[in-house]
Amino acid sequence: MSSEAKRVKILTLIELLLGLALIVFGIVLFVTSGVKKVPFTLCGEGLCTLVFGVRGALIANVPARLGKLVMLGIVVLLLQIACIAAIVVFTGPDKISSNPAPTCVSAVPALITLVAVVLARGITKRAER
Repeated sequence: MSSEAKRVKILTLIELLLGLALIVFGIVLFVTSGVKKVPFTLCGEGLCTLVFGVRGALIANVPARLGKLVMLGIVVLLLQIACIAAIVVFTGPDKISSNPAPTCVSAVPALITLVAVVLARGITKRAER
């Protein structure tokens, strides 16, 4: 396994942990706050991130199959961006400055997904040559 493939594997394992953390954070937010839409959105994003982490960790073992990881990553990234936008809409742009935690927490997995997709795409491009 090349060093880039190891990085992709590590990033997908981090995504797995972040997916679990988002689900737990969403449940805690659901129990402690009166807002109900934001925790469900966080749990949905956590579930998408968890699926990407599990599937990505399995796919990253075989560098020839990283093209599947790129496609899955793009779909998950679009879902994560939609969840971030939904959190902003549900929270309200005026209230985000007073409580930026849900938005910031939901943006971290999207950034890591983007990095994993870019790395996997680079490995796939080099393998095609």
